[in-house]
Amino acid sequence: MSSIIIAFPVSRGKISLQIRDVLLSAGFDDVTIAATASDALQEMHLRKNGVLISCVQLPDMYYRDLMDYLPECFSLLLLDTGFNVGSLRESDVLALTLPVKARDLTDTVRMMDAAAEQKLRNMEHRRKKIRSEEDRQVISEAKEILMERNHMTEPESYRFIQKTSMDTGRTMLETAQMILMLKDHFDN
Repeated sequence: MSSIIIAFPVSRGKISLQIRDVLLSAGFDDVTIAATASDALQEMHLRKNGVLISCVQLPDMYYRDLMDYLPECFSLLLLDTGFNVGSLRESDVLALTLPVKARDLTDTVRMMDAAAEQKLRNMEHRRKKIRSEEDRQVISEAKEILMERNHMTEPESYRFIQKTSMDTGRTMLETAQMILMLKDHFDN
């Protein structure tokens, strides 16, 4: 589950506490309160992903400026009066008006939480897919062996390594290394 950060000025601290209590009772366990945008940003940078719940104007920053500093796996939920939410926000920002029903709040946060989790998984998946030059070279050498010995085309050899790695639960690099070891074994 993602982190939830609630950012409201001290003058609206009662709202922060009410929101926190609703979210805690709904099963969210990492809920933090901040009184300024800079406090909220510090909290976000300590976490991987989550949702920032904020009013339109914090003491040190307007929400639009705050959005420019949001970490990649955090999203913003504006929670403010109907006037502020309706007249000031752009269409790409999710918002609820105060007073808000507990269920509307928790359902919206759950939806945003799921999106933040998915975004984090996608980012981690992209990071894992980036291979070093050495890894690419090993896979390339294994493909060349398959092309030479088994008369495969380059796409066929790549697909063979890919399918074998999926079937055995190994990475493509491990499968390519196995092909190279087998080649050395049979060459000797």
